[in-house]
Amino acid sequence: MRELRWRQIQQFVGRIMLLFLARYAHLIPRAILYPLARALGSSVMAISPRHRRIVMSNLRLAFGAEKSEAELRVIARRFYQNFAKGLFEFLRMPAMTREEIKATARLEGEEHLQQAMAAGRGAILISAHYGNWETAAAYFAISGYGPLNAIARSQRDQEVTELLTSVRTYGGLRLVPREGAIRECTDRLAHNELVGIMIDQNAGDHGVFVEFFGKLASTAAGAAVLAIRTESPVIAAFCVRQPDETQKCIILPPLRIQRTGDVESDVVANTAVFTRIVEQAVREHPDHWFWLHRRWKARPPWERGKSEWD
Repeated sequence: MRELRWRQIQQFVGRIMLLFLARYAHLIPRAILYPLARALGSSVMAISPRHRRIVMSNLRLAFGAEKSEAELRVIARRFYQNFAKGLFEFLRMPAMTREEIKATARLEGEEHLQQAMAAGRGAILISAHYGNWETAAAYFAISGYGPLNAIARSQRDQEVTELLTSVRTYGGLRLVPREGAIRECTDRLAHNELVGIMIDQNAGDHGVFVEFFGKLASTAAGAAVLAIRTESPVIAAFCVRQPDETQKCIILPPLRIQRTGDVESDVVANTAVFTRIVEQAVREHPDHWFWLHRRWKARPPWERGKSEWD
């Protein structure tokens, strides 16, 4: 009971802090913004043992004996700090001009996206909760590739949902509700638009099970379904934070899509390929990925009762 009470207090404080920062983040001078974000990230890691346990458990599941506990703690601390930086940057966005937003990032491999869009079938941009994915999405949207259509999940708190929606739409995103998303995204691709899909979170009973860091994880199959149905190119992109706190958005060449005629098998096979691309990006910069998410929570039927989070 006491643990539940403490969790409710943490959620309340977190909500108040988010709404407070949304109102005042743009007033924080850049000179102290990032030191403040690092301090906030480290503080949150220290005062929330429950969330710290989730992060450390996820890191152990992913890297096992590859890294020591000391190395994992360093990754965890840097993750918290990077997440806090991204949050500050995201909340400051409505006070920024389009030129200021564009100055926060640069593209590498832009020719891959240009060639894909030139084919006239739009493009499916797959990515993950990695780096500052929110402002990176805005960067794509205002760099001649907008509107960027993105499937969005509502938050439990309506006020938080409205806040996130307002900032995202200001940045040039067109949000697509999850219900009917495949039909809507198919139509957007037919209009030669860009559809962004995050494929790195637990999809529960609605996903397909593919390996992520050697362990089966329920994964949303929407990107694979769209790729097979529309024949639109699939491109992966990940944004890496640079020493000067800007981002380098790395766009990879279009992925080869398996189409054997067995749709169910092809969906699983392509989702597995997409997930391996995400894993490689996480391995390269493990402090960039959102380790707070319970990625391996759902288990396939033959493993029910063995969840790491029971």
